[in-house]
Order: sequence, then structure tokens, then C-alpha cells
Amino acid sequence: MRKRNRGKEVKGKKTKDKPKCTIYIFCEGQTERIYLEHFENKIYNVSIVPVDTKHTDAVGIVKFAKSYVSKIDMDLELGDRGYCVFDSDPASNPDINEAFAILKDCGHKGLYCIFSNPSFEVWFALHFENAPYGLSADKMKKHVKRLLKDKYPNYSETVDIYDYLLDRQEEALKRAVLLHRAQKQVHETVYSHQCNPYTDIFLFLEYMKKIKGSGCTV
Repeated sequence: MRKRNRGKEVKGKKTKDKPKCTIYIFCEGQTERIYLEHFENKIYNVSIVPVDTKHTDAVGIVKFAKSYVSKIDMDLELGDRGYCVFDSDPASNPDINEAFAILKDCGHKGLYCIFSNPSFEVWFALHFENAPYGLSADKMKKHVKRLLKDKYPNYSETVDIYDYLLDRQEEALKRAVLLHRAQKQVHETVYSHQCNPYTDIFLFLEYMKKIKGSGCTV
């Protein structure tokens, strides 16, 4: 990948295109990929690149992402980033602390996470209400399915609901921030199996707003 010049516009016949920064998404599931791919649009002026890690555990995803970003020409000054997307799930992620330790060391290299507990669906729930506490991943998914039943009676994890949720996104963002603050008062760290419910996707959204339509320079 060649470096893109900051602030330079590419002249076309009818428009001038600002350079796009690239956001790499390292996912463990289709639900996350389907939702996050929507941020590649005219509003955010970014290129979303979903990367199949072939891993479903947090440590595997993070190690793969670390290796991946070390081999590509990420332009951190322009705004490129990589996001590892994974859930708590003690069964598949028993070494979740190791995953966060690796990410902490990689922050200066543009690698971050979108972490949810018990599952990514907690973010969907926040579009309608404060997320219920203590549910398993399976019960959270069933809860979200009930919230969506009027609009999507046959909802499944591969159904694209981004456009339906969009009008509620600001309210969901406020609830996510309030949840973060509340959980920080209770737990030593929000990045744990015990901090349920939780999602830090608001940090991703705040970053996307920061680079929104401005040529992606940071």
C-alpha cells in the first residue's frame, strides 16, 4: 500500500476526492462484519477492510492482527487503524487478559479493539434500552431478537439491521458511555469477563466522528 498524501485532493471530472484512511476490521463473527462495513460510506470517507483471521478466540485474533499490521504500510498520521472485534465469552476466550496485554503494547502501532460483554448484540440492545445485566451471550442474542421482532420477525445474526438502527444510534451512544462510567465504578477493569454488560464501541464511533469527512487526517 502506498502512502497517501495528507490534505491532497485527487481531481476527477466532476469531484475532488479526499484521501481515505483505512480501517482494518479483524472480526470473529458475521454480525460484527455486516454492521461495521457500513462505515465505508460518503459520510465517514474511509475504506473498511474486513480481514478474516481464521480465529474465533480473542488471543488468536489479536496475534493475527498484530502480525498483519506489521506487514502492511499503515499510515497512522492519515488515520489508518486496525480494530480487533471480539466478545468476552469465557468458554472460547479464557486468556482474554493476554489479548488485552498484546493490544496495549500495540496501541502506538494503530491496533485497537471493539470489546463486548457478553456479545456484540449488547450494542444493538442499547439502541432501545439500557442493556440487561448478567445475561449469557446466547440469552443476550435472544433478548435482541425479541427487541427486533416487530420489524424483523425472522431476525438472525446475518440480517443487516444497520439502517434500521441508525436513527437510534445517538441514543445508543449515550447509553454506552453511561454504561462505561457505571461499570468503571464497580469493576477494577471493564475489560474482563465479570463486567457484564459492556461495550466500548463508543470509542470506535468517537474516532469515526473525529475523522468524518475531513480527509481523515488526525
